[in-house]
Amino acid sequence: MVDARIVQTTKALHTAIVELASKQPVSTITVADVTRAAGINRATFYSHATSPGALLTAVITPELDAIRAADAAARDAAPDADGAEITRRGVEKVVDHVVRYREMYRLALPDPLDASIHQALAGHFETSSLQHISRLPEGALPEGLSVHIAAGFFAHALVGAVEAWLGGKRTSRKTLLDTIVAMVPSWWQ
Repeated sequence: MVDARIVQTTKALHTAIVELASKQPVSTITVADVTRAAGINRATFYSHATSPGALLTAVITPELDAIRAADAAARDAAPDADGAEITRRGVEKVVDHVVRYREMYRLALPDPLDASIHQALAGHFETSSLQHISRLPEGALPEGLSVHIAAGFFAHALVGAVEAWLGGKRTSRKTLLDTIVAMVPSWWQ
């Protein structure tokens, strides 16, 4: 059984870092800012994270991992289902995640002094891409395709798409979703 104080402290830290990162770039957030907002001391902070960027990564990673797991489960549950529709639902969950943390991502992704969120999001997409590509049926990949390079390409293209959407002319979440889905190659399904 997890100690209720640990759960309460973790929740306070997560709330504090998301609120702070939604108002200023991660690189400008200090441990003192987080501890003050969460109502804890430095030692407690460091028992949970090494930096504000690492703490913010710990907030978003479980949700992103759950999206990846749900996509894999949907594909396993219905191997003959429409892959394009499963892909669209997975991308939609990622878009919803980005929308939920819109201000945090808007400030964190282009932050030149702290790339932790950029790296976390790209790392998640790369792992998801590698997992997905490795599950495709034999012969589905285009000839000469390097799985590692393709996964990196998709990962960074997705982060770029999210960053462009957040930093550009205001468009709907549907526009982001439709654009990402339109860019997925047919062999991906």
